[in-house]
Amino acid sequence: MFFVNRHAAATGSQGRRSPRSPRDGTSESSDAEAHVVTIPPTENVYSYFMYAIPLEDKKHSGQLTWSKVLAYTLVFGSLFLQGVLLYAIFDNVVFKDAKWRRSILNPKGETFMGSSLNPYAEETDDQCNPGGSLCMKSNGTYACAPPSVQLTGRWEELDTDGDGIWTRKEVEAAQEGLQCKYVVNPVEVFDVFVKFLVSREKLIWIHPDLRAGKAIHKAYFTYASGDIIMCGYRTTDMCSNLLQRGVFDAPLKYKTAPRVGETIDSALSYCHALLEQGGVCERTLPSTYSVWKKSSEEQCKDPDYDKFVFTHPLSGRTKSMLVVDYDARKDYSRATASSLFLVYKTIIIGIYLLAMLGEFKEIAMSAQWVVSFPRERRPQEAAEGAAEQPPAAKEEATAITGISTWHRVNMGILVAARLVMLVVLTWVGVMFLLKDTDYIDLLLNSLGMIVVVEVIENIYVFLVSPELRSECEAVEPMQVPAWGSSYLNSRPALRDLVLFVLFLLAVVSVMCVNDAVIVRPLSKALECACLSQGDSCFEASRFSYDFWEQYWRHDVPAVFTELDRLKAQQAADELRSEGGADLPESATLVAAPPALTEAYDLGKVP
Repeated sequence: MFFVNRHAAATGSQGRRSPRSPRDGTSESSDAEAHVVTIPPTENVYSYFMYAIPLEDKKHSGQLTWSKVLAYTLVFGSLFLQGVLLYAIFDNVVFKDAKWRRSILNPKGETFMGSSLNPYAEETDDQCNPGGSLCMKSNGTYACAPPSVQLTGRWEELDTDGDGIWTRKEVEAAQEGLQCKYVVNPVEVFDVFVKFLVSREKLIWIHPDLRAGKAIHKAYFTYASGDIIMCGYRTTDMCSNLLQRGVFDAPLKYKTAPRVGETIDSALSYCHALLEQGGVCERTLPSTYSVWKKSSEEQCKDPDYDKFVFTHPLSGRTKSMLVVDYDARKDYSRATASSLFLVYKTIIIGIYLLAMLGEFKEIAMSAQWVVSFPRERRPQEAAEGAAEQPPAAKEEATAITGISTWHRVNMGILVAARLVMLVVLTWVGVMFLLKDTDYIDLLLNSLGMIVVVEVIENIYVFLVSPELRSECEAVEPMQVPAWGSSYLNSRPALRDLVLFVLFLLAVVSVMCVNDAVIVRPLSKALECACLSQGDSCFEASRFSYDFWEQYWRHDVPAVFTELDRLKAQQAADELRSEGGADLPESATLVAAPPALTEAYDLGKVP
């Protein structure tokens, strides 16, 4: 390694010491003829490695010294510590958060570790719903009800021939397509409907085809669907929310559903009987319902309650109760609705990315140094160069004018390792911070990531003795030709302004992509999954206030009439089959016994 003691080789023709950059340890000359990058010693283990090895080669040429061992140990130790910390953060925080998000809304096109560049892409015709999540997205609408409830709201997909009867032949023919789309065996759902209806034989007349498990008429389907749709609200905590939304207004006001009753307490009792642990829903629906219910309770996180006073739509009586909301939905609602939080989060992530930019600039300068810094001189060239130095210069500080091939190779490997570590730091750090939806958590986590970044500086400051640090920091900064546009290099203010604008665009792009790809879709999915509400929620639009008004007030009485007609028609068919072939058509209009009409109701449970 060749050293000179001061002037032109280290600082250029002006003979002045180049100023040190306060953050990344680099600066650039604005000389019009030759633009150079100045790399001074800085307080981190990589800079120490860059300077300490040549210094030791000067003192002990070709020998392995303790200072060299220390330099190598600090570099490998820093990389190891950062790697362990990043892996722990990724595996226990980032990956688990991604897994949680996929449990809400499953991504398409899974890649590394189940992640996806576009985790909420629209489902294509050649893709089946992979399952494992509460919600699926189709044409901008989120469906988050359990599969059996989703099928309940899609009669037109079940009755494929449109004759008003859902037959076993139809469900078996459409089994593959329905199971692909809704991740449930529709034949099993068909059998559940049959079992559900037959178990209420004391309350309703059972058609022979239904008893045999061959066919379900639309009237029976409507009868069963009311209770099954209610099962999609998951927990008894939601009963107060349903009263608040007016789900039971029609039966309370018009007294059309004895199962719901005429009072607030009776409506709550009906809801609780369906949704409680071990209730009608859990006993009746397929096992997939219990899995969905448990999963949704976990993914929606802890419940929060607010006071609500419900007024009976007919009597005017009031009752205080608690409506429920969930932490997961509230957190993501804040992330989408609060402009202050969005600006706050952008600033925090921008500060972290600014630290990453500083690391990248330092790595880029090191790469220029590896490629462009002069090689060490041969002994004869070194002697001639030393003889040319003026005597006064020998009293000045030491400067490095050339490096060995071995040190250049080692530094090249180190630059590559630092670049890989920077990519991992940036990706893990940004994903770690983007997941936060709370002010304090975001701030504390950003400070934690800065601690990981500053490992290389803390190890140097607290583990390297002051004598060794002073020896390296006293060496003159090294200079190499600047890369990039000579136009911008000659205008440093313009260059920095361009860099600043590009940096801002990068930060804004990260936030916009995260908002569009993750935050907003997940917020809508959580609102639909946890509360069955939202403009983009299929269940909220399909089973709206108008739906329940129509159902309780008109559909239920219409079901009574249809079952009376079916029973009379069946009786007439049986008479014909026993020898009454000439029975007039009017015989099919015999009315059912009044007791049937009185007993028949959607909600009565034996």
